[in-house]
Amino acid sequence: MSRAEDLSTPTSTDACWVLDVALAVTVTLPDGGAVPRDDWFGWLWEACGAAGLLGIGEGTVDVGEAAALGIAAPRVVDAAAAPMDRDWVGSLAQQETTCWFADEAAARRAAELLLGVDGCTVRDIRPLAVASARDWRDSFAPIEVPGFGVVRPAWEAGVAGTEAGRTTMFIEPGCGFGTGRHETTRLCLAALAAWLQEGGRVSSVLDFGSGSGILAIAAALRGAERVVAVEIDGRTHDAIRENGRRNGVAERIDVLAEMPDTNGPYDVVFANIVPAVLLEHAERLCGRVGRVAPGNCLVLSGLLADEVGPVTERYGQLLRAAPGHTSLGEWHCLRFAAVG
Repeated sequence: MSRAEDLSTPTSTDACWVLDVALAVTVTLPDGGAVPRDDWFGWLWEACGAAGLLGIGEGTVDVGEAAALGIAAPRVVDAAAAPMDRDWVGSLAQQETTCWFADEAAARRAAELLLGVDGCTVRDIRPLAVASARDWRDSFAPIEVPGFGVVRPAWEAGVAGTEAGRTTMFIEPGCGFGTGRHETTRLCLAALAAWLQEGGRVSSVLDFGSGSGILAIAAALRGAERVVAVEIDGRTHDAIRENGRRNGVAERIDVLAEMPDTNGPYDVVFANIVPAVLLEHAERLCGRVGRVAPGNCLVLSGLLADEVGPVTERYGQLLRAAPGHTSLGEWHCLRFAAVG
């Protein structure tokens, strides 16, 4: 999926009201000011946030649609970890947007306001009975990761921790890539567990393309004293910190938008991102783990079968080492490691 902002989708069992809106690239507000449509969202919140606006969905474009439109390569794992030009929704000439309101009166007041906005067309005003929060939560069951432990939804009762080599952690679904469902996340968690079982160190960790923070939090729960979580999408930073608090490790995790230039080397470096980004940042990532000497580990994932070779070759040359290779379904993980 492309990055798409679903700011506060309603979750009550009551009916709410929806405006379906089409937006041009540039929108002219009632005061005559022309703004990019991204600024229109902020304007609408200011105009209607206290008058019944519940949430805004910017829409989605899946990777197949994006490839057909010529704005994306045919495969993507984690758009949030990719460069911002992966904003496929933002690349559309016309963007279909959904706005939720508390009641019909609020929706119709907003529709009247939008009549004075050039580049903005109200397609429909309609009631919507939305799913209850419990219905939504029931679709997220605990996820077992062999060798590592279990990833549970954040709302379940319990305390995070590791006992007898088994970790229990809690993640809020939907706050960024990495809920434990995707094979690449599970491969990285298994790689962490294998590294520790072999006697590897985990005092300092870098998680590049952190998403929800799941790998950073897992490392902290397995004993890391210092973790740096790097995520280009700043909208997930608060969620990473909240996930850290839910697991009792927030004080050990620094959340950054860019990879620091001076920190390191780290005992473990994770990069569960798209191959293009792995190749682009190969020298920097290898520099953060140093030569694969005893005590260092670099875990790379987000790879399909035909992408393993180029990434293996590039990192193998830089690190002068060969990786271990695991797979789950169609996804692959490389682990460059040497235990002291």
